Amino acid sequence: MNNKNSGFTLIELIIVIVILGILAVTAAPRFIDIGTDARLAALDGLEGAMRSASDLVHYKATIEQKTDCDTDPTIDLGSDSITLRCGYACPHPSGIANALEIDDAFTWVGGNCSGQLGSIDVQFSDAPDPSNCKIRYVSARATREPTFTQTITGC
Repeated sequence: MNNKNSGFTLIELIIVIVILGILAVTAAPRFIDIGTDARLAALDGLEGAMRSASDLVHYKATIEQKTDCDTDPTIDLGSDSITLRCGYACPHPSGIANALEIDDAFTWVGGNCSGQLGSIDVQFSDAPDPSNCKIRYVSARATREPTFTQTITGC
């Protein structure tokens, strides 16, 4: 009788598993980009914080009767002074930027409170294209609240 086994030995199976593991470790990051998802989640969180800060500033301005759109009064929030436009934080460093504490992952760009379309951008510093991975805060006017617009094409 000829008893011949066919199949793989245990060593051959282990070698194949190790090779597949090495390929998975080197190839998986190319197919799975969680960095973009993390940046988008961080922008969503920052937008929520900006909305909350804007609302809190507006509530305090309303209580102090500083909602006039013809002047740019200020209110004190903690140790910071916040410049207002129509009762909401102005879109510049002494406005909405003073109402928030953000980390170094974000950068404030531009910012003015004058004219009809005063705005400031908060860019994600480590994004592949920071100028297209941002939130734009546009100042309030007599007829509308401030607006928040995300641009995510560069995240």
